[in-house]
Amino acid sequence: MRVCTFLLIILSFYSAWAQAPAKAPQTIYWLFFDLPPAVDFRASPPGYMVEIHQLLTARMPEYKHQVVEVPFLRILQQLKKKMKVCSLMVLKNPERAKFIEFGTPLLQGYPAGVITRKDDPKISKYVVKPGLIDFDRILKDESLTLGLVAERFYGKKINSSLAKKNEVKLVEKKSLNVDHELKALLGLGRIDVYLGYPFEADNDKFTFYFVKEGLEVLDPRVGCEKSEFGKEVVAKTESLRKEFKLDAEFIKVYNRYYSPDAQKKYKSLQ
Repeated sequence: MRVCTFLLIILSFYSAWAQAPAKAPQTIYWLFFDLPPAVDFRASPPGYMVEIHQLLTARMPEYKHQVVEVPFLRILQQLKKKMKVCSLMVLKNPERAKFIEFGTPLLQGYPAGVITRKDDPKISKYVVKPGLIDFDRILKDESLTLGLVAERFYGKKINSSLAKKNEVKLVEKKSLNVDHELKALLGLGRIDVYLGYPFEADNDKFTFYFVKEGLEVLDPRVGCEKSEFGKEVVAKTESLRKEFKLDAEFIKVYNRYYSPDAQKKYKSLQ
């Protein structure tokens, strides 16, 4: 009788254990901002950073993945608040490393630079040679207006020059589609130049220049909130990259979005 009672207790324990709901997977909120062709959810393909994100998250079924499109500044704010967020859109610098857990570089991307109206005489005097411009001299020209995204890191050279006392008028933007807004302002003549990337000078009206002494590559990374959750996610992505040799795939994806002419132009300036 005692044996039967004991067996019934054991069976009821296992029955309750089997019926207990499985632990729900944690959700990672992946934050992006619109920046064609890096990110353009309304296009097909949707951008090289989106494709890289998909290559990673397809191998992370133990998490739920929620993509959220927000302004750049909101990404920084959410990372500080530790709301289970990550992003591939925040470049590493010493200040951000205080509140963001960064992985290793996903790839080496072309540097940011200056976008102008084509053959603008106010700008052409600062061209050092085809494709290269003296950014420091632009910053000393009080007749010019420069557009940029608030708190964006454009690389060591550009950001260190911006931190100095300059004469140029600055227009800082924070909206969701800020890069489109800056391009529109340039086209309307409300600004003379803005900081951006080679692929943004995508028509006959605009010209992109790399910055003198600012040809260092940019290195996007997985960045998550600085918490145990963030460390876990970054460590997982690092492990997957090694296991599946994903970095080689990332480079292939990136190179599909840049024409051979753009690649040749950058290499000629090095």
